[in-house]
Amino acid sequence: LLKAQVDETSFTLSSVRKAHLLLLEASLNSYLKELYMPEVHLSLEEGALNEQGFDILHVNLGKVDLKKISSGEYNRLRLAFLATYNTFLLSEQGVLILDEIDANLSGKESMSVANVLKMLSSKYQIFAISHQPQLSSMAEQHFLVTKDSLHGSHVALLEKEQRIVELARMVSGENVSDEALSFAKTLFESNHS
Repeated sequence: LLKAQVDETSFTLSSVRKAHLLLLEASLNSYLKELYMPEVHLSLEEGALNEQGFDILHVNLGKVDLKKISSGEYNRLRLAFLATYNTFLLSEQGVLILDEIDANLSGKESMSVANVLKMLSSKYQIFAISHQPQLSSMAEQHFLVTKDSLHGSHVALLEKEQRIVELARMVSGENVSDEALSFAKTLFESNHS
């Protein structure tokens, strides 16, 4: 009797998953398009019964072998899944902590990550660690974390002018150039006007 109930529940769960698979795929692809990634194709296959039912989800990312994607591609795919989760399941008040989700990305790709995170910020409190000016320029608040052997770690909330200088330092290194300052100011003001 118990096995029959488990089987019935598993088949019901599988039917619901199959009914919503195209909706999930469409949502993922809308975010992947924003993130300059190829479309994903999802399929379900029956596998061994476990605590989540018997479905195995297969994810195909265009013609890309998922085992061979870069860390930047992996982070953007993960962000698309997270954003889709937010769309369907999270009602309010989530917290998201991201460590260099924009690492190994071009400026254009990094800005795409920043744009998706901006959308997610309506429901998530986001803490993002980044060494890229694109993501940092979009944030509502920017903290600079430094560490030295005498005083340990120090965290400072940056004001507008300090943020621009820090964004410029991210672009040009310790010796901030006039060009980097100009770029940083333009980037900051385009996101906060």
